[in-house]
Formats: sequence, C-alpha cells, structure tokens
Amino acid sequence: MATIIKSVLTKTPRDATSLHVNGQPVFIFSGEFHYWRIPNPSLYLDIFQKIRATGFNTISIYFHWGFHSPNPDTFDFETGAHNLQPVFDAAKKAGLWIIARPGPYLHAETTAGGFPGWLINQPLEVRTNDPLYAKAWKAYIGKIGPIIARNQVTKGGPVILAQIENEYRTGDPYVFNGADGYMKDLSTHYRDAGIVVPIFHNDVNKNIKGGSWSPTKYPGVLDLYGVDSYPRGFDCANPQRNFNIDTSYYTHFSQVGYGGPSFTPEFQGGAFDPWAGPGYEKCAEMVGPEFVDVYYKNNVAQGMTMQSYYMTFGGTNWGHVATPVVYTSYDYGSGITEGRLLRDRANESKLLGLFTRATASLLHAPQVANSTSKTYTTNSAVYVTELRNSVENAGFYIVRSATTNSTDTKRFFLNIITSAGEFTVPSGSGLLVLEGRQTKIIPTDYKTGKTNILYSTAEIATWTVVDGKDIVLFYLKEGQAGEIAVSGITSGGITVSGAGSATSRLSKGSLVVEFVQAAGLTVVELPGAQFLLTNRPTAYQFWAPGINTAYHEAPQAQVLVSGPYLVRNATARGTTLDLVGDINKDTKLEVFANSTFSAITWNGETLSTNKTKYGSRVASLTGPILKQLVIPSLNSTSLTWKTIDSLPEIDPKFDDSTWVKADKMSSTNQYYPPKTLPVLYAGEYGYHTGNTIYRGRFSGTTPTGAPTGTTLEVWGGAAFGYTIWLNGVFLTYYGGTPDSAGFVTRTYSFPKVNPGENILVILADRMGYERDDGVFGSPHSTKKPRGIRAASLTGGGSFTSWTLQGNVGQETFDDVVRAPYNEDGLYAERIGAHFSGFDDSGWAVGSPMEGFQGPGVRFYRTTVTLNIPDGWDVPLGFFMKIKSGTTARVELFINGWQFGKYVSDIGPQTMFPVFPGIIHPRGVNTIAIALWGQHDVPVKFSELYIGALEVFKSGYGPVESEGLTPGYIPGRKKYEIKK
Repeated sequence: MATIIKSVLTKTPRDATSLHVNGQPVFIFSGEFHYWRIPNPSLYLDIFQKIRATGFNTISIYFHWGFHSPNPDTFDFETGAHNLQPVFDAAKKAGLWIIARPGPYLHAETTAGGFPGWLINQPLEVRTNDPLYAKAWKAYIGKIGPIIARNQVTKGGPVILAQIENEYRTGDPYVFNGADGYMKDLSTHYRDAGIVVPIFHNDVNKNIKGGSWSPTKYPGVLDLYGVDSYPRGFDCANPQRNFNIDTSYYTHFSQVGYGGPSFTPEFQGGAFDPWAGPGYEKCAEMVGPEFVDVYYKNNVAQGMTMQSYYMTFGGTNWGHVATPVVYTSYDYGSGITEGRLLRDRANESKLLGLFTRATASLLHAPQVANSTSKTYTTNSAVYVTELRNSVENAGFYIVRSATTNSTDTKRFFLNIITSAGEFTVPSGSGLLVLEGRQTKIIPTDYKTGKTNILYSTAEIATWTVVDGKDIVLFYLKEGQAGEIAVSGITSGGITVSGAGSATSRLSKGSLVVEFVQAAGLTVVELPGAQFLLTNRPTAYQFWAPGINTAYHEAPQAQVLVSGPYLVRNATARGTTLDLVGDINKDTKLEVFANSTFSAITWNGETLSTNKTKYGSRVASLTGPILKQLVIPSLNSTSLTWKTIDSLPEIDPKFDDSTWVKADKMSSTNQYYPPKTLPVLYAGEYGYHTGNTIYRGRFSGTTPTGAPTGTTLEVWGGAAFGYTIWLNGVFLTYYGGTPDSAGFVTRTYSFPKVNPGENILVILADRMGYERDDGVFGSPHSTKKPRGIRAASLTGGGSFTSWTLQGNVGQETFDDVVRAPYNEDGLYAERIGAHFSGFDDSGWAVGSPMEGFQGPGVRFYRTTVTLNIPDGWDVPLGFFMKIKSGTTARVELFINGWQFGKYVSDIGPQTMFPVFPGIIHPRGVNTIAIALWGQHDVPVKFSELYIGALEVFKSGYGPVESEGLTPGYIPGRKKYEIKK
C-alpha cells in the first residue's frame, strides 16, 4: 500500500503552488454541500449543476456518521437518502470533483457534531485514543472508507482529497488526550480502507494554533495543510460590521513551510443563524457580493489556489438533524438558498470562479510585492498586491482599499509592469476607481487564445474562441472608466455595438480601447478578437458552460450564453448545440458559439434564432404563465382537517406498562453525572431525538410529610421547553429562551396532592446534542445530557418510579428511509399518524386554524393535491404564524417527513421550504401538524399556507420520489392506548 500511495502522491497531488489532478495543475474553487440536508438523491444533480454553473469545479462534502449508523450494529449506505453512490454519480455527471470529509467528527451545526447518539451515550471520551471510541470509529471508517475509495479520481471517480477529523488541535487551553496517536491512527485506517488521494486536516484557526497539523510536523500522517477562516464571524444582526480582511495568510502558509499549495478547506461562505436570530437574509447581506469581491480576491492575493467555501448550499435541518445552536433552516445565507434559488453572491462568485477556471497562469503566480514594500499608486487609501508568473510573464495586480471597512470612493493611477515595459494606467483620460468595498484584479500580459491583453483596468470574467476569434467577457461597475490594451496591433480600429460606446488609439505597438461602462452589453470588435463589456448585473446574466461538461475543460471548449436565470449545461449533438437551463420570465437568449452549430435548442426545443451584426445568435424564450399555477389553500372549506389528542399520557389512567422503565442507578456520563437517581437521561435509554415524555410516580402520604412541590433540573439545549401536569391537571411550563445554556433548574409548588399515588407528567422538548467544542476550549460538550438531570420532591417523600417514552423503537427503526432523525415521542408519531395511508377515519374534524384551548398537544392531518405544470420547477415553502403571546411549538410533517420545527415566541423561522420529492409537485400529499400549546391560552394558527418561492420553466426534468415517502407501516397500532 505504501508504494501505491507514494506513486500517486509523487505523480499527481501538488507542486509548491497548486494541486494536480490527473497530472494537470488546477485552481480548486470549491463549495460545501451536505447530502443529508437535502434527503432526495434526485435533487443532487440540480444543486450540483447550479454549483458548476456559478463557477465552481469542486464540492466539499461532510459524510455524517450518525445519519448512517442509528445503532452500533447498523451501517446504512444504501437506503434512500442514505445511499452514497448517487452523490458521487451526480458530481461526476455535473463535472465536479469531490473533497471527501467523512470525519469521524464533523461539527457542522448538526446534532453531536455528526457523532451517533448511541456513541456519545457510551462511557467513553470522543476524539481521543479511548479504546471504546477507537473501536467505534474504526468500524465506521471500515465501512465508509471503501465506498469513498472506489470513487477516487484514480479509479475514474470524482474524489480528489480526503480529510481526517475536523478543526482538531493540540495545545492550550485544552489538550486532547493522545492527539498525535489518534491522528496517526486515523490516517493509517484511511489508507487501509483504500484511500490513496492526498489526506489533509482542517486547522481550526491559524491564529489559535496555526500549523498544528502541518505535513512537515507530521510526515506520513498528512499530505496537505489547510486552515479554515470565518473573518466576518456569525453576527448576522450587524451585517455591515467588521469588514476588515486578514492579510497574514501568505505569511502563515510560508511559516508552515510544507512545500505545498495554500488551502482553505473552509472559508466563510455564509453564517449560521441562532434561535431568535435576525434571519438568514441578514446573514446573506453580511456575506453578499461585496464580501465575495473583497475577501475572495484577497485570498487570491494571499496566494491561495485551493479555496472551499462553507456553505455553498446549506439545505435543511429536517427532523432533529440540528444541534441546539441552529433551527430548522440551514440556509446559511449561502449562494444557493435553502429553496434552491441563486443569490447575487452566487453570481458574484461565478465571476471569480470562471476567471480562475480560465486562467492557468494564475496557478504559478506567487506574491512578489505589495504596497507595504513597493509604491504602486500615490493614493495611500489604495493597497496593491502583485502576483507574477515569471515563466509566462503574466502579472496580476489585486487592488483594494487599504482600509477594507471604508465605503469611500478612491480614484488613482496604478503603476504596472508588462512585456512592453512599465506603464502608469490609465494612460489616457480618467482614473481607476474603487467605489466603497470593492476589489479589482488588474491583469497584465493576459493571453486569450491568440490575443495578448497587455493590461486591462476592466476585470476579466472568462474567455473562449468562436470561429477563430477570441471572445473575452469583461465586467466593470456602471459609470466607471475602463482601458484595455492589446499588444501586437499596429494598425486598424474597432467597431462598437450595443449599449455603450468606446474609442481606440494606437500606442507603442498596442491598440488601446477606452470606454465608460454602460448599463447592459457593449460589444467591441477588433482584429482577431471581440470584447464583451458588461456592467455587473449584465455580467451576472452570462454563463459559460463547457460543451459536453468535463471536470476541467480549456476555455476554448466553453460557449457564452446570456439572458436565462440559469444555464445548466451545453452539449454538442452533431451540428446542433443543445442548451439546458431555467427561466422565470420572458427572456432574450444570446449565444456566442461556433457557426458550425447550425441549430440551437433550449430544453429540447429548436429555437428560431437571429444573428446579430457582431455574430452572436439571439432568440426569445417564453417564461412561465403564472395564472397556470394553482396552489390549494390550507384554509379552504373544501379541505378537511382531521384531529386527535396527541397527549393522552397526561391522564392518570393511561397505561404505561409497556414503556421503558427508568431504572438505571449509574450513568455512562462521567462529565455530567445525574444529581438524583434513577438516571433520567433519555439518551441512556436509546432516545436521541426531540420530544420525550416522562411519567413520575410518588405517594402523597410519607413518613416525612406530604410532598408540596418538585425541584427539576432539565437539559434540552438552546430554545428547549417543557410542560408539566400533575394528576392530569396542568401545573406549569417552561417556554424556553434562545440562550446557549440549554438547561434550567426550577422549583414548582403543588396545589394539592392525592393521599395515594400521584403522577407527574413532563413533556420535554430538546434541540439535539451539542457539538464538541473542545476545539474552542470547552471540552466534552457532546456529553451535555438531554432530559432530567435532577428530580426531587419538596416537603417530604421521593419519587417511587419513572417511565419514559421517545421515538418508536429507540435505536431500531421500522422506518429505515427516514431514520434516525425524523421522529420523536409524541403519541401521534408513535402510532404512525404522520404517514400517508394512516387511517384517520375515526378522528374528529378540526382545523389548526381553529385550534384548541391549551395546554396540550393536538395532531392535525389533511391531504392536498398539487398539479404543478409539467416542465416547471416551483420551490414551495410552508408559511406559518401563531398569535404573539402564545407559547407554542409546532412540528410540520410532509408525507411522513418532519420538515419544520417552529417555536412561536422564539423564532425567527416562519417559512419552511420543502424539497420536491418530499412534497409531490404532481400528486396527493399528506400534511400533518403537531401543535403543542405550552400554557393555558387558546392555541391556533393566524397564518398557515403553502407559497411558491419562485416559478421556473426548467430543463432539469422530473424529480423522483420513488421510495422516499413510504406510507403507514402496519404494526404501529400496538403503540395505541391500552384500555
């Protein structure tokens, strides 16, 4: 094995400045994607095509141990969304490489950081050399490793890198036990599983313990070094604060000194939003187009040729996937929204991604100087970093504000070096301009086919060759002056068409084109080339699909297409060019492609095209007719809701003889041991998700006096809550807070007790297990319990027994498709009422819009038939709101999947996107709602409806749902009340 590894690493992995894939150096432009947050494999390609179209060539993927292993004896990599092969196949089809990150630990704002619930409830210490932990993770790597291995690039698959662990470090303030041995052991077992691509680790933060896992320090363990960075933090409520970039990456990677390319396995691509946060649109504002323009180009200036952004598509924390710090949505403010829509940050990323894809000379262009050591401009408010490829004599001047938090406008000249000598640009009239938070990459001696662009003060997005003519796409803010010099032209002028104007002059063996950027497209024709001059909004409308998509195609293999919302791919079929994409309105399609394509199709339909005077072809595309879309109302009189009491357990006569008896007198939790016995941690009885119901018994007559109340310490994570009944009568509730403590200790008085047996019923919500924050100096966070840590009586006596109930089957699931995070302990879920096909004919008629008098839980069911027109993609969301002042909790089920957890007075989420395939766009859908009123007030929805987030005519094709939404499972009747 060692010989094979050495051979692969020697031939293909890297040089000092770039990664090599199949012998070719490439700029890695990657985005994070989590398959387990979009549990429909037929949608992977949809997301991957959008990622590829917006400039990326790679996706980074966390593989989730807990999602695949509901118990120690089960590893499911084949059922429904658990099946991993569709992830690799879709990436390969889309032309995306994969950076595989299987852990075993993730972080990722998911419950227990990706560890299975059963694991953290064992008497072991995670992320150490603890033998019990080692046995568990070795079993996991032994299963998932070979799956990743057979999909490596060395075997024709898309996997190019593999990460072990995540954000794991040694040193103060917390030292992992046996860290060196643990990491070496991980590396060995990855190799033993067949992993031959380079192995790396993601340093938690270069400023904390930077370089702690450099291959130089740990030879034979790691092949690449990477460091993550979230420079804007996670304060989405203040999206304009802290716009100061870090300029020390170049020095840091130099100090690490392992001789490989600079790599950020996680650079900020958004931010998570906590309970009661401002909402993800604020996060999107914080990391919007300005952030991409300034920070990502600074990474280029810092010499990073491997960049991966977390997240690029966040998805959904359906069921109980989330850790307590986040809620159902994991939109992340990323380039692709949870509803699968493109934000402008995705289009801004596209401009840089296409540039890095088309600019091989950038790969071997180290930093040679900057404004600290050299004078580039007389304006001290402007900072310049110079990169230079000495072999090709290509230069790149990354120009930004010296104070990146500044929103002032800066005007300046720039001193540059070219093959024709030194210049101060612009050489004609006007000045270079930075408007507010803006960065520009000014290239010199930039070769596009046969054309040598001596310099350009307009930025280049990409280029291609059409009928032997070099086509170059430039972009510049509207109203700014641009100057482009082309060397080797000693005569002739230009022809200008389109929205704006331009002039030209001959100077020192070059043709210089001067213009002020107009709104829209200006086309400049010159000898052997055609320049497309666009303002940013117009540039956003351009797409550059490679013909017959490959992982890495030359720029000449691209076609340029403008107009549609999205162009997914381009395929050559003889003399026909087939384009596939999406439109959301009537659109003008413009195509720059070889004339050998005598016909162009759009989503399979042959277009009637006209040729422009500058050679492109245009056609009209008709968008969706909105009146053809009809979405049924959930409050219509024609819709029948059925309802049932979903908390029969508060009745003292309820038979809980088949429930789990809480009889453990010692705990596996060595860090947070119970304060009273028996152990009442739900996880130690196999319940790891959501609502748990406890029934505690005590006598009202004791030798020490009658009990007068109870003192409880309950742990559930941020925003958790509970409601308590005594002998069937509402006693009190805890509505929850968004703080991170996640537990509360309180004493409650009893109004009266029975002289005989009394039953205290506690319905306790919880918001997932904590991540392991040992990386930030707070160890053993995953061990923070869920459930009751202490329960005692005041005034006399003690509890005589406890029973508890959570999800059906504990760690063994009859619904393997949705396991293990979908269900919890509510009665309606235990009997399977959330599934389609459940017989609710005996239920009462009742609507959630009418509601009930709380406290309590009612479960509502109805069916809705959708008929989205064929060929349309209509992302749908469920909108819900409960009257202010009502403390209530909601679980939303769509065809058996829990796709929304709403906490009315904490929020912020009130709209819950649901993916097609989970909801059937053309068919019958079972909608179910668990409505928990926590206190004694009327509980009902003031707003509840299904809405379209956008409407597209799409070439993606039908989304499959076969096998994803199995209906009612016979046998669950046994969980009904025993009379």
